[in-house]
Amino acid sequence: MPRVDTLGDACSEIVDCAHKTAPIDQDGEYFAVGTPAMRGNTIDYSQARRISKDTFDRWTTRLRPECGDLLLAREAPVGPVVRVPEAENVAPGQRTVLLRPRPGVVESRFLYYYLTSPSTQSALQVKASGSTVPHLNVADVRLLPTPGFPDYSEQQPIAEVLGALDDKIAANDRLAGIVLELARTSYTQAIEGRTTAVMASVLEPVLGGTPSRSDASSWDGTIPWVSAKDITGATQGIVISTAEKISQSAASVKRLRPLPVGSVVLTARGTVGAVARLGIASAINQSCYGFVPGSIPAGCLMYLIENASDQARAMAHGSVFDTITMRTFEHVRVPKLNMSEWARIESVVQPLIASAQQAVSESSVLARTRDELLPLLMSGKVGVREAEKVAEGVV
Repeated sequence: MPRVDTLGDACSEIVDCAHKTAPIDQDGEYFAVGTPAMRGNTIDYSQARRISKDTFDRWTTRLRPECGDLLLAREAPVGPVVRVPEAENVAPGQRTVLLRPRPGVVESRFLYYYLTSPSTQSALQVKASGSTVPHLNVADVRLLPTPGFPDYSEQQPIAEVLGALDDKIAANDRLAGIVLELARTSYTQAIEGRTTAVMASVLEPVLGGTPSRSDASSWDGTIPWVSAKDITGATQGIVISTAEKISQSAASVKRLRPLPVGSVVLTARGTVGAVARLGIASAINQSCYGFVPGSIPAGCLMYLIENASDQARAMAHGSVFDTITMRTFEHVRVPKLNMSEWARIESVVQPLIASAQQAVSESSVLARTRDELLPLLMSGKVGVREAEKVAEGVV
């Protein structure tokens, strides 16, 4: 097997899509149902914008991805990767780099897992340059080290083990999505036609805060600390982990005291109006409002806040929706029910939410197992059969 020391060695082609694709139409067929146009910040085919076949043919005259090719986002954001599936036409976005694995040297799915592993993603972030908008230079992508790739014959079994974990994660995600939509529908039907009240008279938002960044003793502790990024990135809107944690001493400050499990968090600035439920007790930062279960139980609270966010967006239609303030809650209306009425609705929605949270939590364990297995498999410290047993233990 040829030496594979860099990503350039692993690929027969590495192409900057910005120089190989024609500009996309800005109107009309850009939004037509047809071929998905993959852009740098789109990693879900179901969410990709669509173009017509004619536009696709024009756009991909000089570069048409093939099954097994990989698209790496090099800007806004840096790092997301998609693997072109079989029988799928993909028009690569101009902020992506196309990677074509070298036949007989690097297996496509194996390279996908290598690129999406935490260590490689971290290396890509380090290489990203630019003070305003970080971006990857294609030359840096080619020179990205790929130490210790196993022989081609070993790559497919490794990819299959990791793929089994990903398949279970995908199944869990589908399950969670279905049961949460059922819970949402049940809640919506239950509150139809009910008396409403101003939100400010029913719920009191909890304001968060951020410990001093200059005080090292406040950070890297044991208390999860939720930022807007954690909310927008929460799988199925359920927070089970956070990017940062604060110390016990920092969490003793009133605005940093952890909110209990079941609390609902609404982003007020930045990405405005995103909603998530806390699956773990967490402090929140000042760009978020927290709502603690009480007279309104946890399951119902999630959908109540979702509806409130939708109302706030509707009120801002035609203007810039860049912040939610305390005054916003004086204009949003929510159902006004007594405790027994809320309890009846909760008895339907809460078991469904609990089922979704269990699936999300299980997927977190599966993803962690997958990420831990990859370097061990690559180094030979763990064999495929041993990895299969580990995977079977968590699937």
